[in-house]
Amino acid sequence: MKNKRMTMTEIANLVGVSQATVSRAINQPEKVKPEVREKIQHFIDKYKFIPNENAKTMRGVGSKILGLIVFSFSNYYYLDMIKHAEKLAREKGYSVLVMNSEKNANLELEHIKMMLARNVEGILIAPVDEKNLDFLESTNVPFVALNEEFPGHNYVTTSLVEGGEIACQHLIDQGHKNIGYIGGNYKKYSPKLDGVKRKLKEYNLNFKPEFFIKIDTITLSEEDIETVLTQKKLPCTAYIASNDEVACLFMKKANAAGYKIPEDIALVGFDNTIVSKLLNITSITQPTEEMIKAGIEIVLGNGNLKKTLQLSPGIEIRNSSFK
Repeated sequence: MKNKRMTMTEIANLVGVSQATVSRAINQPEKVKPEVREKIQHFIDKYKFIPNENAKTMRGVGSKILGLIVFSFSNYYYLDMIKHAEKLAREKGYSVLVMNSEKNANLELEHIKMMLARNVEGILIAPVDEKNLDFLESTNVPFVALNEEFPGHNYVTTSLVEGGEIACQHLIDQGHKNIGYIGGNYKKYSPKLDGVKRKLKEYNLNFKPEFFIKIDTITLSEEDIETVLTQKKLPCTAYIASNDEVACLFMKKANAAGYKIPEDIALVGFDNTIVSKLLNITSITQPTEEMIKAGIEIVLGNGNLKKTLQLSPGIEIRNSSFK
């Protein structure tokens, strides 16, 4: 049978002080005499006493917890986001409750409600459905959307249109004219693809529908990539992938089909994660740490005052895109 957890009242009785004095020794030690603090700390250490955070919240003390909702644990970009969030929050004395919406709007809403029930002091969210942001807006909990623009809400994002332009410009500089894109849905607006099209238009180049390769960016389905790579002649000499995992899959399938990268096909990824670094894939960089830092500042400041911030991406050029 497990030992009974020591309470603050019991610590107070052992020292011969009030519970309020023990509480002050833990939360405001400068207000307690050094000799009393030492006695209290002795029994805290001896019995491995841990303050009840839920009780502190009920007394009106903040939970010191931030929520972070992303929509994929398999995408290294979001793992980087989690890493930076935990580090930056910890530096401010906060812990982070992380949940994965799996790109499902209903699950995302469930996670939001669960976080609210846990009394988080703010939520950072890479959202699936704007309606869920509207729901958050109806609460008193500060929040900020990450990596996508949502007018009317707090958000911090990288200019993905600019990222598409940078990737396309690099490939044009390498002499490519037929530049394709591998992404989720051709009919749905994509800021990355929009940037590619804008840059092509500057050079009087066209983006044709057959230049687009559809892929489920969550499950990383392979059928459409294989279909394109088995054609007698590829429609493009270069491709831009919507993220590094997609670029990795394309490289794998291209090599299996007998194509060499970059000799036969140039390739650029997105997010500059560990995947692109290990496979030497040129990739668009995003200031993820700066994005998370700004998001935390917003929710810990006055999250009810609308704040928006757009950061600029860059490019890490590697072997996959040189002719």
